[in-house]
Amino acid sequence: MISSREMMLGDHGSGSLSRRQIKDKMVCTDLDGTLIGDDQSMYELLDTLERKGVQKPEAMICMVGTEVYFAEQGEFRLDQRWSELISRGWHRQKVIELMRDIHELSWQDSRWQTDFKVIYLLKENQEAVLKEIDRRLQEAGLDAKVIYSCNQFLDFLPGRSSKNGALHYITEKLGIDREDVTVCGNSGNDLEMFKAGYRGIVAGNAYPELRSYMGDNAYHAAAQYAAGITEGLNHVGYFGTATAWWGPLLNRPCLLKGLHLGALIKPSGAV
Repeated sequence: MISSREMMLGDHGSGSLSRRQIKDKMVCTDLDGTLIGDDQSMYELLDTLERKGVQKPEAMICMVGTEVYFAEQGEFRLDQRWSELISRGWHRQKVIELMRDIHELSWQDSRWQTDFKVIYLLKENQEAVLKEIDRRLQEAGLDAKVIYSCNQFLDFLPGRSSKNGALHYITEKLGIDREDVTVCGNSGNDLEMFKAGYRGIVAGNAYPELRSYMGDNAYHAAAQYAAGITEGLNHVGYFGTATAWWGPLLNRPCLLKGLHLGALIKPSGAV
C-alpha cells in the first residue's frame, strides 16, 4: 500500500544528463491483523504516508489470492485474466465432496465462499486432519492448494493461486523485480510469500506459523499491527537513515486484502 519512486541517474555525456532511469519498488501489506488491528497506529502510519505524498494502492489481492484487482479510472476492477488462469484444473465441487465426511471441518460463512475458494473452520485434531486431507487430495489427483492459518481457517484454493501466486502475477504485469518487493503479514496465508524469497516484515502480533519463519529475508518487528509495519519501514530507512538490512525503500503501491475483514479500499463487487 506504500508508494513512491526511486530515481537512479544514468551515464552523463558531454557534461549533460543523457539518460534518466526510474526504478520502482513495491510494498504489499495484508490488512487484517497487520495494517488493521490497532486504530491509533494505523492512522498514524496512514497520516505519515499521506504527508510524504504516497499515492493510493494500484492493485489489490483478495480472497487469499484468488482475486486480483487493478485500479482503473478511480476504481478497482477485477482482473479477468487472473481468474481465467487459476480456473484451469480447478474442481471446486470435487474438493467439497472429498471433505464431506471429515467431521472436524465446519463450513465457513457463505460470504467467504467463492467460485475459487472453499473455506472451513478447523479447531481440533489439526495435524491428523491436515495429513488426511493431503492424502485424499493426492489419491484423487486434485490440484488444490491447502492453506491453514490463524489456528482455525482452512482454505482450499486452485493450485495456481494464493497470495504469492497473485503477487507474482501483479509484479510481472507492472514490471517490478522480485528483489524490489517487500511484503508485510501476520499469518499462515502470508507465509508462502516469505518462503518465495520476498523481503518481508512480520508483525509483532503474528501467529506462530509465520512468527516461526526465520529466513534471512524476514524482519521480525517487536511492535504489533501497523506499528510493526512502521517499525520495519523505519528499520530499512523509509522514514530516515537505514540500518544494515535492506537499504532504503522507495515504493509502488499494492494492497493485500485480508481474509476476514472489509477492505480499507473496497473494490466494487468484492468482499
